[in-house]
Amino acid sequence: MWRIHLNYVENWAKEYEGPQFHAILTDLPYNLESITKRFGKEGSSPAKFGKDGAFNRVGKGFMGKTWDTDIACKKEFWELLKPVLYPGAFGLAYMGTRTYHRAATAIEEAGFIIHPMIGWVQSQGFPKATRIDTQLDRNAGIERKVVGPLKNAGSTKPRLAMGDGWQENPMETEPATAEAKIWEGYRYGLQSLKPCMEPIIMFQKPYEGKPVDCIVATGAGALNIEGTKFEVGRTYKINRFDDGMKPFGEGAGHEYSSDDESRLYPANFIIDDGVEEPYKNFFYQAKASRKERDAGLANRNEHPTIKPIELNKYLATLLLPPNTYESKLLVPFSGTGSEVIGALLAKWDCVVGIECEEESYNTSLDRIKHWVP
Repeated sequence: MWRIHLNYVENWAKEYEGPQFHAILTDLPYNLESITKRFGKEGSSPAKFGKDGAFNRVGKGFMGKTWDTDIACKKEFWELLKPVLYPGAFGLAYMGTRTYHRAATAIEEAGFIIHPMIGWVQSQGFPKATRIDTQLDRNAGIERKVVGPLKNAGSTKPRLAMGDGWQENPMETEPATAEAKIWEGYRYGLQSLKPCMEPIIMFQKPYEGKPVDCIVATGAGALNIEGTKFEVGRTYKINRFDDGMKPFGEGAGHEYSSDDESRLYPANFIIDDGVEEPYKNFFYQAKASRKERDAGLANRNEHPTIKPIELNKYLATLLLPPNTYESKLLVPFSGTGSEVIGALLAKWDCVVGIECEEESYNTSLDRIKHWVP
């Protein structure tokens, strides 16, 4: 069973009177507000269009989206969600690398426990820094000499020439002025390094009473480790003490048995399939493809921060209680439905999403009906 509410999360939480949820899985607004502060406030100067309209598009917030606010960075917001969760309930929340600390701090100040984060590492990001040498030559009014196609840029696909906006078949140029030659190869900006890692905040509502008693009473408060082990294509020898002694206890000299294991434990490190050995000892998942984003839709899915369904299925499985409990998952900021779809594919009994943007809400309904008939 699933349902998406067209509402603001904080309004929904204030009005909710139903049964508590076992966990949260959500893709938070990243609050990438540096351009919002400059151009998005009432009374501020309108965004400049620029060479390709990039500044104009992001004038309202990240990728021009008004929903990219700081709501998830407020302690009061998380205090509203706390009562709808069972004691011990876990939460997993995608967040941006520049604003992760603000959301994590707000969650902690609201009374949740912060666990070690999960890092999702993928190879498809690209730096968005500005080249100093091209800026110096441009300011000097000197045209640069073209020396060939931009390195690593495809012959037909549009690529981002750093500091120059989106270009079709961008070309590499060489510095013209003496000062530009000094600064060749240097960049500046908030994303000068290739962005390959997205943090996932792991947090938990405190238990009430003894942890095991609390967990068994509701089904919330434990992670499904066995259900998220993954195959790696080879076997490992695993030794276990016959008397149950822990590896770092006083088990030296005790009898043990060996088993062959082809499935590894889940880690707080997830990579995509563009990363090679030896890192494939970790679960890996690439970004959502255009085919996945648009499946079930009459038009293109233009949401800018869609997470892959298979990754959400994996995370939802990690949060899933035993099947003897009526599992209920909450998905604030459900967007176009990827987290809801992943949870339903992971066999959650009930998934409730909240989305304030009507376009994303309608898109999510079509996507869910396609992926989970």
